[in-house]
Amino acid sequence: MSSPNFGTYKRAIVRQIPDSIRDHSEAHEDRGFQGLPIYAPINLEKARQEHEVYTQTLRDLGLEVTVVPADESTPDCPFVEDICVVVGNKALLTRPQGAARRKEVDTIEKVLTDLGLEVHRIRNKRATLEGGDVVFTGHEFFVGDSACSNPKGHKILAETFPEYPVLAIPLDPPKFHLKGAICMAAPGVMAVGESKWGVRAWKKIQKHAKFTYEPLWLPDKVFADHTCDVIFFNGNLVHCKSQEGAESVKRFAERFPDVNRVELTIGELKKVDAGLTCCSVLLS
Repeated sequence: MSSPNFGTYKRAIVRQIPDSIRDHSEAHEDRGFQGLPIYAPINLEKARQEHEVYTQTLRDLGLEVTVVPADESTPDCPFVEDICVVVGNKALLTRPQGAARRKEVDTIEKVLTDLGLEVHRIRNKRATLEGGDVVFTGHEFFVGDSACSNPKGHKILAETFPEYPVLAIPLDPPKFHLKGAICMAAPGVMAVGESKWGVRAWKKIQKHAKFTYEPLWLPDKVFADHTCDVIFFNGNLVHCKSQEGAESVKRFAERFPDVNRVELTIGELKKVDAGLTCCSVLLS
């Protein structure tokens, strides 16, 4: 079940890491509000080394990578996935839930415009949408109905890409993005976390999706064994390292024996609840 708008990409956008992420990421406030433990501070040197390996891996796998400089006034700016949804030559600039993150949108708008994309932007001040909540299968969108993305945001997504159905998936805290529960691992195959969020999402997809998908179930303990956040492009599957999820890596190997699998980590940025997909936007 292939689609020309899924899985085949030529370019990626990434953004460098500001010093301010160490103490001012919105993840600190969110975890405190939810009564969750706060992780140890990010080691910035290690985080940047891992991010550079991440960026070089995308290059090594054939993508031309646009690197956007960091902005100290926007601590979470490396998580470019949240700022736009791109399908083909069309991009929708999102409206993040956190006011501080909305400053990121102008920068990414210029990048996308300079690359020649048809750029749309959410202007409705009552709408929220973050790219981490948007799973595109090549045939339809699944979008989190979450603390970060609301029905007004979903509606604008549907209006921007009218050729693709949009199905909302309820998501309650502490999961805050849908890609923390489900993610596309290959055309027609979804990596699904074995948590209540993954199970609930999969049940809704089975019941309401317009197309049929196969699940690849993966261990998923909240903020501890988060391995379903994967990146598939150009026949490559980028996923967690064995030390982060040995059982998940085993299941990837069993399910995809003929796929070029690449183990990668952004371990330091996990301290602010980041996943692999957070750190890039892929463009056709």
